[in-house]
Amino acid sequence: MKKIYRKIWELALPYQDKRDDAGHTKIVTNYALKLCKIEKGDEDAMVPAAILHDVGWSQLSKKGRFLIFDHSSTNNEVLGVRCKHQDIGVKIGKKILNKINYPKKLTDEILEIISQHDTRKGFISKNEGLVRDADKLWRFSKTGFKADIKRNIFTFKYLYNKINKQITEKNFFYSDSAKKIAVEELKNRKREYKNR
Repeated sequence: MKKIYRKIWELALPYQDKRDDAGHTKIVTNYALKLCKIEKGDEDAMVPAAILHDVGWSQLSKKGRFLIFDHSSTNNEVLGVRCKHQDIGVKIGKKILNKINYPKKLTDEILEIISQHDTRKGFISKNEGLVRDADKLWRFSKTGFKADIKRNIFTFKYLYNKINKQITEKNFFYSDSAKKIAVEELKNRKREYKNR
């Protein structure tokens, strides 16, 4: 990882992984790097966006951070906290990127990605789509899959079937590369489940 990304990482660390999702940011950043290489994205936009995309959760109350996992929450309540964490994430991201004098054009692109990474319908650019792909791939990773079972009290079969269907949903993934990675990750989850 470039020195500048490590600096962003250090500054963002106090705001990371606040929803019983230890490793989320690292895994999303690794997927972003992988997708960037395969799909020829702009690493200087994608990696900082991946590092910073969820920093806004840190400023919500515990109830707010976990509201999306409460099955009694309304769609409007879920949308409200998603929007709130994105808005706060833009403010924290801007503060961090300005502190290190990150290029303005890239900063603007990164903040735009963060601003609607969980709520935007469709995709506005390759970099934006790939960062959102990396974020969604978390669910398919070993760590993310286990976290979702625990936080949502899902059975293996329910979660496996749920996210397996998402792979082919229109506008779920931006890239075919992310779809391929998701399929491979689910094969690994099934293998692990059978071997436990």
